[in-house]
Amino acid sequence: MTVREALSAMGRRWYVLLAIVMVFAGLTFLFYKDGGSYSTRTTITFTLPSRSTLLPESGSTDISIIAFAGAIATSINQGKPVETFSDSDAPYYGAGVRQGVMVSLRNGGNQWISSFPSATIDIQIVGRTREWVVERQQEALKQIIDVTAAQQAATVTPEADRITAIVEPLSTDIQHVTPGRSEIILAGVAMAIAGLITGCSAAIIVDRAIRARRRRRALRRVDAPTPAARTGGRFA
Repeated sequence: MTVREALSAMGRRWYVLLAIVMVFAGLTFLFYKDGGSYSTRTTITFTLPSRSTLLPESGSTDISIIAFAGAIATSINQGKPVETFSDSDAPYYGAGVRQGVMVSLRNGGNQWISSFPSATIDIQIVGRTREWVVERQQEALKQIIDVTAAQQAATVTPEADRITAIVEPLSTDIQHVTPGRSEIILAGVAMAIAGLITGCSAAIIVDRAIRARRRRRALRRVDAPTPAARTGGRFA
């Protein structure tokens, strides 16, 4: 099909192109009015009994404490592997997650090499509303504290010798994540281009289908026997 034929097809089926463009415009408007997401990265650090995380001898970098924190994270995740990204500091919503919870031992490596420098569990939560994120945050914190206490109680560890789980106060903040002006413009342009490409393709496909059906009807009329042929050439 030549460019001229394609333009002619789009001109004949302009209503198809218009309908597709309007659908994409509606989707773009819905995405714009979505209001963004809410996100938090709450951390819990495990230390030796009654030690502050600010002390150099807190024990948070001790191999055995790191292993214990890893066991807690594995228990919370029910043994399921945790996703890893190219950058350990990458936000959870940066992976395209709009609503979800990820509990993991802090990994200083990447998707190829794992490195666990401290006994710190990160709770990353992304949600559409602040209330939902707050609820999941409180549930995850309570679950980690309960599992920590239960595992040490199961080994009959004296309370004075139990590992301490400390929630970092500043990490409990919840952020409202919204796209910037440049991101909104780029997204709008991308949706417009996608709408035009889809609309033009749909218009050409519909035009071909309609024209092909008309040709088949015309051929059937041409091939249909005349009244004279049906009566053997005799007329009343």
